[in-house]
Amino acid sequence: MKCLTCSFKERGVTIGLSRASLLTNTITLNKQDLKVRTRIGGNMESNSRLVQAGLLAVLLACYFHGTKAALAVTLTPTGQVSFKPGDQASFTCEMTDRTPGDILVWKKLNGGVWIEMATNSVLNPLFNNTGRYTYKTDMATFQILKYTMTIKIALEDAGPIRCMRGGNPALTKELSVTVLAPPTTVKINNVSAAGRELTFNSTQESEVSCVASGFNNANLLTMRITIVGRGDITDQFTSTVEYYNFTKDGLHGRAGRRALTNNRYIFNGADDNKDLQCVADYTGFTTLAGLVTVRVQGVPVITCTNSNRTTSVNQKGFKLTCPVISNPQLTSLVWVYGNERYPMGEPAKNGLSASYDITDSTKKHGEAVLTIESVAKEHFGEYKLQAANRLGDAVPEGKVTLWELGQSGSPASTAKSPVTKGKTGGSTSGAGAMASFVLLTGLMTVLQAALH
Repeated sequence: MKCLTCSFKERGVTIGLSRASLLTNTITLNKQDLKVRTRIGGNMESNSRLVQAGLLAVLLACYFHGTKAALAVTLTPTGQVSFKPGDQASFTCEMTDRTPGDILVWKKLNGGVWIEMATNSVLNPLFNNTGRYTYKTDMATFQILKYTMTIKIALEDAGPIRCMRGGNPALTKELSVTVLAPPTTVKINNVSAAGRELTFNSTQESEVSCVASGFNNANLLTMRITIVGRGDITDQFTSTVEYYNFTKDGLHGRAGRRALTNNRYIFNGADDNKDLQCVADYTGFTTLAGLVTVRVQGVPVITCTNSNRTTSVNQKGFKLTCPVISNPQLTSLVWVYGNERYPMGEPAKNGLSASYDITDSTKKHGEAVLTIESVAKEHFGEYKLQAANRLGDAVPEGKVTLWELGQSGSPASTAKSPVTKGKTGGSTSGAGAMASFVLLTGLMTVLQAALH
């Protein structure tokens, strides 16, 4: 406790005033201004109302004279503080040894300009209307004024905040607020909702991007992009980071955007109906991910480009099959045997008919089927399969060779040579061709002998 002493000249009457936070100061009054009698022990007696009024004046003069010399502003907390979005943060500003005219002003740096958040107990409507700010006044004593600002933290609260004595910038305290904000959205080709589909062409280069936005520290963010069931493809993408300014409820903020981009990515048919996932990991926060289903379009893909089948003569309802993938759906499917064509959906011809059976719910996978009503010798041989959709023809076309089944059932060891369909629709076996060649050679030998 410090003591303020007021002394009267000549009589040297001393009035002791004890009060916290006051510096020692001296005010002197002339004898003729006040008539005072003193007693031992510091007690005083007055003989006029003038003395009482004078003493009150002395007390007030001493009080306010000492106050202005010791005025102070403090802010709690100090320095730099960090929060997460949604945190409740409280800042307390206290002014001690104030006079009735001293006020406190809160300020925030907003878009490069300092604006008032509050003056004494009145919130600026800009902050009051957001519903995130509350303000409390606490005047413990007449000379101590304390204001507490409570904020539900958002990204736009990042930056410096000041508390100062109004009109006196020298009495200013400042702290810096850091908001550790993770991404708020993750989008793949501008699509964020799970269950959505993206369509690509298997014969063309496509632009694929994964973008995470809303964070404020790129050093805390890692991203990866995968095709579920196939693996991580992040190393095929280029990563870029940029920051952008935004305004929300009249307050300015700054956020980041990181993109993984490949402008020349080619999906293949095997990627169709798989999930493409983009994951954003922000240190200390829950992982955020975007997910879409990939649909791959392209010309049909025929997987039986060189396959073999076996069956026996007189087999009823035998089916030659070949898997076909097509997205979009097929517009044409034709089996070719010799010079004969068997398009899907047409009536049977020569005991053969073509069809296409869809094998999955996406209507993309299916089997081309050629049904032989009753297998005969002339049905053994090479069959070709042609398919097309609105994007073009399948390349290469399919090929299935039908062999006659031997005793052991193995095409490699027991199958007879397949019949090759001729242009006239007949068939010639390998043994028959060899016999004809031998006969022709013999006739030529006889003719040459006769000429000589």
